[in-house]
Amino acid sequence: MSTLKKRFAFLPRFRYDGRPTPGDRVELLGEEAHHALRVRRLRPGDELALIDGRGHTARGRVERLTTSGLAVDIEESADNLGELPQKIVLYQSLIKHRRFEQALAMAVELGVSAVIPLISERTVARPNPERLPEYLARWSRIAWEETKLCERSVTPPVGAPVDLPIALHCGACTHKVILVPRRGVPALDRLVQSLHVERGERLALMIGPEGDFTPQELERAEADGCHFAGLGERLLRSEVAGVTAVVAALIGLGALEEYPPG
Repeated sequence: MSTLKKRFAFLPRFRYDGRPTPGDRVELLGEEAHHALRVRRLRPGDELALIDGRGHTARGRVERLTTSGLAVDIEESADNLGELPQKIVLYQSLIKHRRFEQALAMAVELGVSAVIPLISERTVARPNPERLPEYLARWSRIAWEETKLCERSVTPPVGAPVDLPIALHCGACTHKVILVPRRGVPALDRLVQSLHVERGERLALMIGPEGDFTPQELERAEADGCHFAGLGERLLRSEVAGVTAVVAALIGLGALEEYPPG
């Protein structure tokens, strides 16, 4: 781990909508201040980190408590700490809410750049349009909490549900891989390694529902240039497949290799 990363490691992190720089004094307010004072029990002299969710992290020290929060003196700032050079976009099949949220939380911790609920022909958990804003707000909060927990600096967006054809035609993703629970396809980690995903490129992972994609959907995906890959011989639940796919992709990208000393 580099010296810079060491100085930011293991600090309690809080959301702050700004980009403070060394020498600034800022005030942490609202829910984040309440969490800092009542849950983390920070006091003057304690260190913390402030993140804006867009890549900026500031390291500071509590200078004093205020009537509505706490004043923080900023000592150092950095960009894109804890972020992968390549971008993984997880198209996770929309499943029952608690299970989807578990997959979302773990995917954010693992470093994905976006999570998009995917709807295919065999999807059972269809979104209620009237409650969709409520779900999106909740999913965004989960993404924020996991960003702080795992020491990331960018909070991945959680998109509105999309149909499989829309996902297949996404022009923003350089490489698209659809996971299929069957033999005769390469393992995902080896496939990703062979794709040579470059810095800044987007790798889309598409996870099907419990009943898998239909043969017609797979034919359409193949015609659209989508790669097929597998996760072994076991049949996995959709949310387990999503998290396993992200891990396998990280292995293929070499993102789990040990940090060199620095």
